[in-house]
Amino acid sequence: MEESLIEEIKVLNRENDMFGTYDKAIAICNFLNLEDSKQLLEKNNLIAIYGPWGIGKSCLMKTIQSNLPENKFETVWFDTWKYEKDDNLPYSLLKFMTKDKKISKLKENGKNMLEIGYSILKSMAKGIDVNLGIINIKPGEAIDEVQKLDEERVKNIKDNKCLWEKIDEFEKEYSKMTFNNKKLVVFLDDLDRCESENIINLISSIKLLLSVNKNIIFIIGIDKKAVTLALQNKYNNDFNKADEYLEKIFPINFSISNNINVENFEDSIVKIMNISHEDSKKIVDFFDSIAFSNSRHIKKVLRKYISIKEYLIRKNIDLSNIYNIILVLYFIIIHIFHNDEYKYLLLENKETVYNKILLINYDRNTGRKLENQFEQYNKKECNVNYNNGKKYEVFKILVRFSSYKLKIKELKAAKYLEGGASIEYYNWLGLFDDSICKNFIEFIMSDTNFLDILFENRTYNDERVYNMINEINNII
Repeated sequence: MEESLIEEIKVLNRENDMFGTYDKAIAICNFLNLEDSKQLLEKNNLIAIYGPWGIGKSCLMKTIQSNLPENKFETVWFDTWKYEKDDNLPYSLLKFMTKDKKISKLKENGKNMLEIGYSILKSMAKGIDVNLGIINIKPGEAIDEVQKLDEERVKNIKDNKCLWEKIDEFEKEYSKMTFNNKKLVVFLDDLDRCESENIINLISSIKLLLSVNKNIIFIIGIDKKAVTLALQNKYNNDFNKADEYLEKIFPINFSISNNINVENFEDSIVKIMNISHEDSKKIVDFFDSIAFSNSRHIKKVLRKYISIKEYLIRKNIDLSNIYNIILVLYFIIIHIFHNDEYKYLLLENKETVYNKILLINYDRNTGRKLENQFEQYNKKECNVNYNNGKKYEVFKILVRFSSYKLKIKELKAAKYLEGGASIEYYNWLGLFDDSICKNFIEFIMSDTNFLDILFENRTYNDERVYNMINEINNII
């Protein structure tokens, strides 16, 4: 399989960057490396990389890690999801980032600072559990037992330090840690996969305790939506407080969104799908038209296409034609990511889904509102004209590819042409919210070559399309 489709965290460069991430990574590296950024980073050493799951935050951070100059930075990569089961995850991070020779820095004064750190972080994360136990003694021993407990309390008061004393002692030593006159950059990956409690506990512990050492910079990949939801539970579903909490902790943040690096992406598509550069541009236009840009999702769809391609060819589906390829890709996308729509696409007579639509018209002479059942709709009046003289009756194709979710249940009926497409066409699209289905219909209608694949002698062949859907469903 083409290497670019393998699901792995990798270092990006200008040649293998398919989704416009490399330049952002280099820009962040430059920011960290600037002398002018030094004072800002000492006061704000927590940096968030915001982006939804699967968009490429890990690759962005791995690319930053790879491009930081070794003479100025040491780096640590901590997979939070992998170590989440540790009952003291903040302490696990502390020990991980100070491992090897660095850990001795916390012991130089002869005190077991790691032990103190463990108890502090445990307390901060979970609260201090006090176990009074059950006293099971004979009546004659009661006075002796009480005296013994009293002596232990006195001893504890003398020997045990309260939490603020422990924190103060820890911070004094922890803040002195240096890393060969370099900055230590700690990358935290997959935080958004963790349980809500662990997300909040880890972020809070880093902010309140671990960030006191200004020789350390934390870079954390965060699905802002997932973390905000976790924080909303803490703040009684107050979205504003949750958002403010994140802004306060991460005043320095960068957002990542997939902007397809067209040239690299097209080159990869050519190799992956064995098609021409011209056809690869149509694939890019297709993804763009349906707003399908998540890098992990695109790779998943392309892997699925490769796995079923030979089967479909044996079933006489012509995959030398780019428009058939796009149809297959679309069916894969809605099967994986919009399964509710996919189930309705599998209906042989999908028109029955819309039988509850009320047909609205007005009598021109009286102005009286007329209401009829959907079955009386004049389907042949739903057409699209093109400048090249071609005209297509599109009602059946609208039914086949439309969403099953209606925004309104009233369809205004009219028979006048408007801007090359009948009012019925616009009215029909107006029944639905913007969705992948609506976007795909508009993509189809934008290219008469696509329509020619779906139509035979300007008549839409739903049986052929339905058979293709079923062949894909058999193997998908």
